[in-house]
Amino acid sequence: MPKAHLASILLALCLSLPVWADEAEDFAERLSQAVTAHTLAHAYLDACDAAYPESRSVRRDVMAGWSHRSGLADYERLLSGAGDAFPDLTAGVEAYRAQTREAVSEAIAADAAPCQDFAATLAEERFDIATAMRRLVRDADDFGIALPAPTPLALPALMEEAIPLAALWTRALEIMDAVGSKVGAEGNRDLREAREDYLLAWLEAHGTVQAIGRVIAEDELREWRGDQQSSLKLSCSGFASAEDRALMETSIGQDMLVAGEPKWVLEQAVGGVINLGNCQVAAAPAPSSPSLDDSAGLMLRPLEFDEAFAGPDQGIRLSEVDRVLYLADFTNRLDGFGNGYTDRQEDIYVLLRDGTAYRHDWAFAFTDLDTELSRYREPQLWFSWTEHGGKPVLLDSGGREIDLADAQLLAPLPDDQRLDQTYYYLNVGTGGVRRDREYAFAADGTVSYARSGLVAGNFGTSFIAVVPGEAAPSRLGYRFEDFTMIIDGPEGSERHFAAMIAGDDPNAPDELLIGGQVYWNREGQ
Repeated sequence: MPKAHLASILLALCLSLPVWADEAEDFAERLSQAVTAHTLAHAYLDACDAAYPESRSVRRDVMAGWSHRSGLADYERLLSGAGDAFPDLTAGVEAYRAQTREAVSEAIAADAAPCQDFAATLAEERFDIATAMRRLVRDADDFGIALPAPTPLALPALMEEAIPLAALWTRALEIMDAVGSKVGAEGNRDLREAREDYLLAWLEAHGTVQAIGRVIAEDELREWRGDQQSSLKLSCSGFASAEDRALMETSIGQDMLVAGEPKWVLEQAVGGVINLGNCQVAAAPAPSSPSLDDSAGLMLRPLEFDEAFAGPDQGIRLSEVDRVLYLADFTNRLDGFGNGYTDRQEDIYVLLRDGTAYRHDWAFAFTDLDTELSRYREPQLWFSWTEHGGKPVLLDSGGREIDLADAQLLAPLPDDQRLDQTYYYLNVGTGGVRRDREYAFAADGTVSYARSGLVAGNFGTSFIAVVPGEAAPSRLGYRFEDFTMIIDGPEGSERHFAAMIAGDDPNAPDELLIGGQVYWNREGQ
């Protein structure tokens, strides 16, 4: 049955109802568009699968994403309701499907282009029916079409009432794979949203979700297991009571049970987030052996400070270092409320003589880093490097390049260096929040620290502070050793990464990097 014939049948059916002719014509055209697109898409899918079965899974992922974008769950309900309202419609649509399948099979045998890039095929304008579907569902009742209730999803149950987060995400991945593959979703937002919606429906079908993990923030939970953690993070957008909120806030670092109502799901490149509302918090039950292999729900756990810090000069030796580079990008942007802010990106790269490189993200110097543990637990921070045209280029594990042509060479301050300068940090963040910090160095070998125009209440592990009743910050001793600034305080010594731009005057550098962030010489501004 030609498409024109199908449209005429639909129009005749719609015109038989007590509605305006132009409304009937519009509805019939939109229904014809939806039927045609759905029929063609499935005909292409079947013909391509038959001709090229080895790439069937790729097309299935594309089809799942298109189906989600186009609202085809509503299409099936609409067509069922329309068939009840117009008995002649079902036979007409079936005849059109049979003819289309035959025509598409012949076309694919002659030209396989639609199969070779199935995503591009479904991106054509004739398959863009999302708007038509929304309007059809909205207007169906005007044409005597009663949409059946959505068919309940046949979803497997959770394994336990209280489920560890790694096991929950392992099961979640299995659930989402029923829609389409995770690999296919990485470059297909529609498929990723389809997977997320399907998982949310599964969670909602269980009502309250009860999960076990370690509290890592006042509203976040992850499961910790040795060097690993759950790739799933659980977050709470609200609590059942003030007591539950307070218990969560005071339980950071402890394993707890959190129960709540699923609100939204986010699948990320690695892992994901499940958000719960009306959260209730309680002590976690005693751990038990997992009832399934939940390794798919685990990932390496980022290092904690106490794990990354190996001790003074127990990390990368300076004799191993080829150079240390600083790459910065300060971009002025507007947040969602029209406030200007600075997107401040600062990276320190340590290039080693063995051809490897490390992006140093800690406030202490790389010479204090537990290198072996970092290589294992922070593999994303380690690279190989080479030189192109005299400029260093990093390569990550996937072979992607990071150009360091604009990076600045860093140098340590001389060990006996005394500064008589004040260095300040200023940054305006999102929401217009201003952050000021200041180090006031004196030639007598003392330093004081202030922030946001007020005396600092913490610094590193927090002993640069004001004693109550003092009018000025405490002045404490400082000294430089290689890439480390050591602060001597009443509770011991603190060690902070410190460097200057190579070639600058060590008596009064224009810029001083402390803890990985640049501070500017106030006298030089």
